[in-house]
Amino acid sequence: MALYETGLDNLRSSLTAREQAELRRAQKGFTDRSRLFTDGEPDPNKLVTKRGLVPSRDKEETSETDFLTEFTSELYASNKSLREQVEEAIQKAESESTQKEPKLNVSGSGFEGFETGVKFKADIEEVFGLNDFQAAAMVGNFDHETGGFTMPEELKPLVPGSRGGAGWAMWTGKRRKKFENFAKENNLDINSYEANFGFFVQEVQNDPYFIKIIEQLEKTKNVDEATEVFSKGYLNPGIPKMNSRKKKSRLYLGK
Repeated sequence: MALYETGLDNLRSSLTAREQAELRRAQKGFTDRSRLFTDGEPDPNKLVTKRGLVPSRDKEETSETDFLTEFTSELYASNKSLREQVEEAIQKAESESTQKEPKLNVSGSGFEGFETGVKFKADIEEVFGLNDFQAAAMVGNFDHETGGFTMPEELKPLVPGSRGGAGWAMWTGKRRKKFENFAKENNLDINSYEANFGFFVQEVQNDPYFIKIIEQLEKTKNVDEATEVFSKGYLNPGIPKMNSRKKKSRLYLGK
């Protein structure tokens, strides 16, 4: 050991001050210059721990700042992906809700399709104080009679030579005549929403028989039962096609 120290002192004495400083830095592992190790001193490049080989001092390592930056970027990307999924779910829900609750018809026509039925349902719930499914049963029947609120008159009258039915309920005979007189007396277009809704309310509220039908309707427990009661009591069709009527009624419940 003494011989090693003597040799090292001789080496230092032959070097300039700058070279001696570099030699000391090399011994400490701060330069690219090979480090001199004393006898028995372990080479750090060959040290092995439970985690593996210990890296040398001159190996480049990721700084704490770089690590945090990378972690923050990954976290942001993950959060962004989550937000996108939530936004898609909200848009899907809003789309389905819009399909079940279409905008109300405000144009005044009584034959503009499904939107007319939606407005009619809301109005009769308010006028008669019916439950949601009971009002839907009324509208489903009228939807069936008019081909989805698109036909103001019966296309092929069942009674040969007659004018057939007209309006939401396809009122025929004396009831059609009353309907036409109601529209004329109130200066209404016979195909307007106001004429059809107004006559229907007047007829139901002023005829003892139809008043009893509404009372029966109020006792129903579900939309299918309500559809049958209103069809048989108020419309009394020759060919009921009840399955079609029930399907139409469920449509106005979003089912």
